[in-house]
Formats: sequence, C-alpha cells, structure tokens
Amino acid sequence: MLYVAGCVVIVALIGAIAWSFVGEGGRSAMLVSAGLAVVVQAVAFTLALVMRRRNVLVGWGLGSLLRLVVLVVYALVAAKTMRSALTPALLSFVGFLFVTTVIEPIFLKQ
Repeated sequence: MLYVAGCVVIVALIGAIAWSFVGEGGRSAMLVSAGLAVVVQAVAFTLALVMRRRNVLVGWGLGSLLRLVVLVVYALVAAKTMRSALTPALLSFVGFLFVTTVIEPIFLKQ
C-alpha cells in the first residue's frame, strides 16, 4: 500500500507540472493515463512482491512485460478514440510508468 500511495503522489506531482503545458483535451487524456498508470503499477508491483521470495527478477520482468502490453493496447485504443489528445495521453502514460518504475526497487527491498 505504501508503494501505491507513493505512485499516486508521484503521478499527481508530474501531472500537476505537465497540466499547464497541455490543452483541455490533453488534460482529460492525462487524467485517464494517470489512473491507468497507477492501476498498472499496483498490479506490476504485486507481481514482483509475490515473486520476491522465489525470484524477484522474474517478477519484475513479468511486471515490465505487463507494462509494455498495456502501453501497446492503450496506444491502439487511444489512437482510435482520442485522436486529438493522443500525444499527451501516451507521453504522460509513459512518463508516469517510467518514474514510478524507477522507485519500485526501493519498496521491494522493504
């Protein structure tokens, strides 16, 4: 739960910074990306946490694979539904995933 709370804070900070650089359509796309990123990160972290005792690298690899699959599916869905806000949606999603993935090992050590 501490990791998810950290993800929410980080996503909120990045989103707040990027909020002023994006138009109205991009802002709603960023909110969708933020929510999706937090959910994906929670599932990926849970995979790594469950696999920690057996092989943490396998769990982390599965989480990374999950992130990649969700990114591709999200890009395909976003390309069909939100054409004008595609760039802010995908850039914010990748940014949220990247930064929260970087802090993941800190929480796996605990």
